Amino acid sequence: MNKPRKRLSSEERRQQIVDITLRLIAEGGLQEASMARIAREAGISETAVYRHYSTRRDIILAALDRVTAKLIDNLHSQEDNVIKRLRAVSANLYDNVMADTQESRLFFEFLCAPPREDLRERMQERFHGVILAIESLLQDGVRQGSVLPGTDTTQVAWEIFALGFTLHFVTLLRFESSLTKDKAMHAIEDILTKISA
Repeated sequence: MNKPRKRLSSEERRQQIVDITLRLIAEGGLQEASMARIAREAGISETAVYRHYSTRRDIILAALDRVTAKLIDNLHSQEDNVIKRLRAVSANLYDNVMADTQESRLFFEFLCAPPREDLRERMQERFHGVILAIESLLQDGVRQGSVLPGTDTTQVAWEIFALGFTLHFVTLLRFESSLTKDKAMHAIEDILTKISA
């Protein structure tokens, strides 16, 4: 006897739709995330999908926001000392990126989206937000005395962001043996050493 399926709340359904969209994009690119395919995978009609999201673009943007939110989340740590915090965050980021290649595939699917998807501005906003968050953290370090006064926090934020983003290339191209965790941590240590007070 089949159990009746539990009816999802509106929020649960919205989350399910984004989860399915992310999986479809990771498996086959943005073109695989059609409204019909999303509805079929969710076991609902296209009309039901439209009750939760007005357009496919709204779903794609919600999916993009979910992925890029992880970038900011990676900056959170219980460590007060900014230098130690950046060291810990970098180690965690390496482990997380290497453990979940889907996230890297998603980033590049969004970055390489055709112009008709109109995602560039949203991507710029999200990545700029990450860089600003790193810059703010570095400025906190200057105020607390762990980061050298006069440090160009914008430049250093870009250096840290670039190194973190490189990890996504590493995992996609399967270069983990070339950029091991020790080597990645050595690279971040080079940056941290030059700015440590």
